[in-house]
Amino acid sequence: MIKAIAIDDERNALGVITQFANRIPGLELSETFTDPIKVVPFLYRNPNTDLLFLDIQMAKMNGLDLAKQISKGRARIILTTAYPNYALQGFDLDVIDYLLKPFSFERFDKAVNKAMSILASVAPTADTNKSIEGAKLGHEEFIFVRSDYKTIKVSLSDILYIEGTGNYVSIHTRKGKILSLQNMKTFEDQLRPFNFFRIHKSFIISIQHIDSIGKKSIFINHEEIPIGDTFRDPFNDYMKLNFKQF
Repeated sequence: MIKAIAIDDERNALGVITQFANRIPGLELSETFTDPIKVVPFLYRNPNTDLLFLDIQMAKMNGLDLAKQISKGRARIILTTAYPNYALQGFDLDVIDYLLKPFSFERFDKAVNKAMSILASVAPTADTNKSIEGAKLGHEEFIFVRSDYKTIKVSLSDILYIEGTGNYVSIHTRKGKILSLQNMKTFEDQLRPFNFFRIHKSFIISIQHIDSIGKKSIFINHEEIPIGDTFRDPFNDYMKLNFKQF
């Protein structure tokens, strides 16, 4: 089953997508949004979302800007717009398809089938991500990380932040630093459901270990970590949505 959401500030357009989606077996449209600002926090709470139908010209945010943020996650994108002049920019973001409004059910169905084929070809198998695997034992969450010639068990509660440094990823924990060749994207996808958030192209932080938050950085264990410009709004939205602030 492909789990999808749709984002468009016109309710009529969302109604069309909903009707079309309900006619396609194997496609579940789990949520629709007229406010694009709410999408990134939703994706962090629902990391198994596979597909987005995304409008471009919206009042609160340009869909292409949102697509740039979403492209860092696992969800794939089908653009839906009344403006043909954005096609090249859309495909530069590696979107699956570009639906020009008003589109027919046949054209919609073709785009969804293309998405299903692509998603099936990259679906995880039993051998995927062998170097970082998550598990639960009682109430303890942990991962196994391959470092040098051994695999190390790391409790998620011990991880302060993760830093991308050249060809390596440094996992900063309360017990010390662990180096791994695993890429940042893999850590981001694995840890997102456990209140970890990527605030910079080089940093993923543990929300539970934040000491304070400034305009351009956060502090964890007396270390200042920068917040990247493109990550600032999604991070602020996530914090406002998920945590009480007084």
